[in-house]
Amino acid sequence: MSNDELFDVLVGDVLSCKTCPRMATSKRVLNRGCGPLAAPVMVIGEAPGRLGADSSQLPFHGDRAGHNFEELIRLVGLTRAELFITNAVLCNPKDEHGNNSTPVGREVAACSSFLKRQIDLINPSFVVTLGAVALKSLVSIEAHSISLRDGVRTAIPWYGRLLFPLYHPGQRAMIHRSFANQSADYQFLAETVKRSIHGRRKPIFSAARLDATILADAILSRVGPISYFALHKLSYLSELRHKDEFGERITNSYFVRQKDGPYCVDLHPVRLKKAGLDIVVSGGKKPVVARAAGSLFEEDHRDSLQLSKTALLVIQEVIDKYGSLSDSKLKTIVYLSRPMREILRRERSGVSQFNAPVVM
Repeated sequence: MSNDELFDVLVGDVLSCKTCPRMATSKRVLNRGCGPLAAPVMVIGEAPGRLGADSSQLPFHGDRAGHNFEELIRLVGLTRAELFITNAVLCNPKDEHGNNSTPVGREVAACSSFLKRQIDLINPSFVVTLGAVALKSLVSIEAHSISLRDGVRTAIPWYGRLLFPLYHPGQRAMIHRSFANQSADYQFLAETVKRSIHGRRKPIFSAARLDATILADAILSRVGPISYFALHKLSYLSELRHKDEFGERITNSYFVRQKDGPYCVDLHPVRLKKAGLDIVVSGGKKPVVARAAGSLFEEDHRDSLQLSKTALLVIQEVIDKYGSLSDSKLKTIVYLSRPMREILRRERSGVSQFNAPVVM
């Protein structure tokens, strides 16, 4: 079987697993959104978070630990499109009050065969563990005596590849390893990986493309307040058109297929707020995104200092064509695009594509 077929079998086995009683109602977080099956770097966390992956079904996305992780990889030039991200335990362990809980030994052991199958299938050159639980989970695959305190910011041979023990990006771990220190840890990882693959493999690092929030700001400066839904769709259409016309994306953003079409992981509301974009919620469940005073660029269209002329032209063309459409019409437009048609074709063949990367 191909790697794609083997991965689908693995996902099916994970979905049908009922071994751990307290995780019976938790999502099984393993899908195409974890990353490319040929990723040279695999990142292993502890378990999906209640407010993060248990909801989004994307590892390290949607909660505080996810925001910290996404900021750390951004700082060193990595993107989700270049990593395979998973957890030692693939379901969210909850305590009696429904809050996040640390997985116990038997729960880690129950998932160990799934973790080994992921490592063997992806066959990464580099394995990154986030936290002590993730590091200890590897012992059942190949024994080691590495401690997190002694092993952090080192590259250690393990299971035919290099192992990088890092601290978990959650707030509790920040007490023991500050964000600044963790940034240096990730920089060590990035530099080691680049040196190791130089001249032997295509670099995993994207060219120095812009952050997704730069594109979002450029769109909002032209259309004014729009729905959060529309921001994702106009960003997607701008990226797709630029790629089709000029052979490259505008930004390094990562889109996945969700129930309403392409969703840009890098445009999470928390990320937008940190970038200086104000999120105004109206109607309870339908957020509206507006460009705040004192946002990324004080003067209108200052984005020309960051975006290329071709990008600005494409953005304006997309806005002129689609910017006034309703959300329902925008949804139809994106579903008719080439990448989404390919995803729908795979879904018709019976392969779930929820959270699958949208390849442009």
